[in-house]
Amino acid sequence: MLIASASMALALTSPLAGQAETFDKIEAETVRAADQALKQTESVATSVSFAFDYLAAFVGEAGPPSAVIQAELQATTERLEGVRSVLIVGKDGTLLYDSFTDPAPAVNLGNRKYVKDALEKPGLQISETVVGRSSGFPFVPMAAYKPSIDAVLTAITDVRKLKEPLDWCFNTCGGVILSSDGKIIVSSPAETTISEETIAGIVRHKDDSGTFVQESGNISILFAFRKSERFPFIVLASRAFAPIGSVATE
Repeated sequence: MLIASASMALALTSPLAGQAETFDKIEAETVRAADQALKQTESVATSVSFAFDYLAAFVGEAGPPSAVIQAELQATTERLEGVRSVLIVGKDGTLLYDSFTDPAPAVNLGNRKYVKDALEKPGLQISETVVGRSSGFPFVPMAAYKPSIDAVLTAITDVRKLKEPLDWCFNTCGGVILSSDGKIIVSSPAETTISEETIAGIVRHKDDSGTFVQESGNISILFAFRKSERFPFIVLASRAFAPIGSVATE
């Protein structure tokens, strides 16, 4: 398991003499992985956010028939990399439109956390992975409430797309994408765990980025975190290595 429970250290000292190059390389690669994961997730979220603005205007101003709305949802989905489907959900949870079919399946999504979050919080919300009721496949929901159509737009985002930059090396690497309140959205490897103490420390940390080391048995684990300034998520990349230096806490 790459992410282990341990006391948190948020300031690194220099490695032992003769080991600086090795440690610096590990740190640089871990930071790069976190940066790439941040960039890719923000790219997907930005595309979804712009698409939602367009769709809200299209549906709200034109008031087209349902078949036209469904066709536009389908066309929009095809333009969005990493998105499998786009839904429009009423405030009561009723699935109004689905990019796959017209009419939409008769289901109510009112108890889904991503619908509740979108209704309660402003802007685009990125929620933990869920399993689709119709498809049976896991997905990451990106959702936003649009007052102009009084409904929640939801992008069914492919988990694999968000995990790609977290799969950045073999057995010693991994990472997670967290919601801004510390819930795990996706992780790599899938069985990765992270302690509540570590998550709370990252969420509370005043900086938007940083690195820290945790000790677990006879290995050290270097972490790099990045908080998105535009969307409610945090990226954490990790790399395990044999202890090569001393660590000082703030």
